[in-house]
Amino acid sequence: MTEGAVDARDARTVVEWLTGRHVSFRRALFGARGASLDPAAAALGADDVLFAPVGVPVETVARVIRYDGAFDDVGDVLHVAGHAVELQHYAAAAYVELLGPTAMRFLDADGWRAFLADADLARESGVFTAPLTDTRLRLADADVLRAPFDVAPPSALHLHADGRVTAGAQGAAVGGAADVGAVLATPRPLWTALAGIVDPDELARGLVTRPWLGRFLGAASLAASFAASLGEDAGEIDGFGWTAPSAPEGDAVVRVDDPFLVRTTGGVLLIDLRTRRRQRLADATVTVVSTLQSSSDPSRAAARLARAQRLSLADARRLCAEATDVLGVRTGLPSSMNADAGNVIAPDARATEAARPGGGKRQASAVVGGGE
Repeated sequence: MTEGAVDARDARTVVEWLTGRHVSFRRALFGARGASLDPAAAALGADDVLFAPVGVPVETVARVIRYDGAFDDVGDVLHVAGHAVELQHYAAAAYVELLGPTAMRFLDADGWRAFLADADLARESGVFTAPLTDTRLRLADADVLRAPFDVAPPSALHLHADGRVTAGAQGAAVGGAADVGAVLATPRPLWTALAGIVDPDELARGLVTRPWLGRFLGAASLAASFAASLGEDAGEIDGFGWTAPSAPEGDAVVRVDDPFLVRTTGGVLLIDLRTRRRQRLADATVTVVSTLQSSSDPSRAAARLARAQRLSLADARRLCAEATDVLGVRTGLPSSMNADAGNVIAPDARATEAARPGGGKRQASAVVGGGE
């Protein structure tokens, strides 16, 4: 569904803006039709991007990408960079007829809960649902889920027609048009980009109790990308319906970008989404890789491996080092990091809630460590 000349650079920028994974630019500001753009546009730099409505004059040093249409409600269509991109609710995207490129947003608590239900299903059974495996669909703000507790200045802002500025289209209110310069310089937790769609404590519980959500998105991408090449032998992905053998007493979660172990009828593959490299591993190597990924540091990994496989500590260290140097596998992130983040997110979430319309009337409870 294409209209007009396609600008490849702008089209790539649109995808990066939608997913939140900026590569070709630094920051993005989407100016809704009817918004006063100039105060906000003046705060942008030459390596930033401004999405501005067709026909609306604006003065800025940023790269301006013109759009027509709207992109706020279900069914809205954004005409940009020679493409027409439709907006759908996450919970409904798998059930509507797709006519072309489509972006999904959570939009509300129901969308967020549907996403978590799909993530839990994949975690338990290895089944990945259509919203995340259909290549015509893009999950908006997906990059936030890779490291939601990281703190940094926002890289995407949404300027609404009423003058409000939010941390992305689904995020918390962070100021007005005249505040954009200060907003762009103020570090905030990345989860702020999702704090406008659901009660902050519910958002916190979903994130804290599922430190593997970023990994889940990578696994879904792997399932979609490699199903065609592997066919019926598409396999089972470690951490999602299947757990690779490793030494006992792991204390870490696998890093988001680390290679995946995939069990097929022909053996276990190590698949790196960053390099698209696939390697078939011996059973002993699978155990080394899984032990390393589930350990918080190399010394612990070597000690676990030595005990479980009855190796000398020197041999275990050598095997772990080879897995890192040759296979690109790293130690994981300490499981305690997410629990610590939960202790911080509660007061931050309450402050965010108070800033939402009517938020001051609700009392946010402390974040609990249990599941949904």
